[in-house]
This record gives sequence, structure tokens and C-alpha cells, in this order.
Amino acid sequence: MAGRLCACDLEAVREIVPAHAATRLPGAPEWVRGLINLRGTLVTVVDLAVRFGSADGASGTRSIIVAEAEGKAFGIGVDEVRDVQSVAEDALEEVDAQRAAGGIIRGLAHVGIARAETALVVDVAEIVRQALVL
Repeated sequence: MAGRLCACDLEAVREIVPAHAATRLPGAPEWVRGLINLRGTLVTVVDLAVRFGSADGASGTRSIIVAEAEGKAFGIGVDEVRDVQSVAEDALEEVDAQRAAGGIIRGLAHVGIARAETALVVDVAEIVRQALVL
């Protein structure tokens, strides 16, 4: 998202769909892109690039990860989905409160060949909680 490599628990992901135009919600923060109609179900879509402070926002969004948390289907706009990887516990690193982006970042995962890349591990349930209190 916005040039950042991110990861989430696979159990939270329901499907990946092409990006749809979202209907803005009046009064919602800029990082909540709005609602899409996904086969008859309204799904709230967020843009974490904006939430993390990128001015560009949805410009690079090509896919939406539809996840489930708190009993709700939820969409996260992403630039691309690269792959599915198992991450060993020893490859996870905790982050301090200042770097946790209000609880959205659970930690850092060292991934790729020889763990050369670092991915922000996002907490899908916390994203839902923050977006739903709006």
C-alpha cells in the first residue's frame, strides 16, 4: 500500500476482488473510501495508504482484499497482492506504540528470500473497529 509491503493473517481474508468505485460516506475520515456493492452486500472499504499518511491514497488501488472481522465483511484497498507466505514466529518483530499507527500495525514480518524484506503486519480486526466507530 503506497509503496509499503503489508501483510495480514490469511484466516481473515475471504476473497480478493478488482477495485470498484466506492460511494463516499458523509462525515467519514478520508481513509474510509466508502461503500461498494459486492454481490448484493454493502462492504465498507478503507484505504490504509491514506491512514498511514500517504497523500496519494486510492490512486494506486487495483484490488480490494475482502476480509472478515468482528462479524463484518470489510474491504482493504491495495496496490497489488503478491503472494501467500507462512511466517515463522521468530520472523515477527513487535513494534512500539508510536509505530503501531493507533493499533493497526501488529508488528513487522521479515519475509522473502533470506527474510530480506520487511512487511507491516496489519491487524484486520482493529481496522474494522476503528472504521466502525465513525
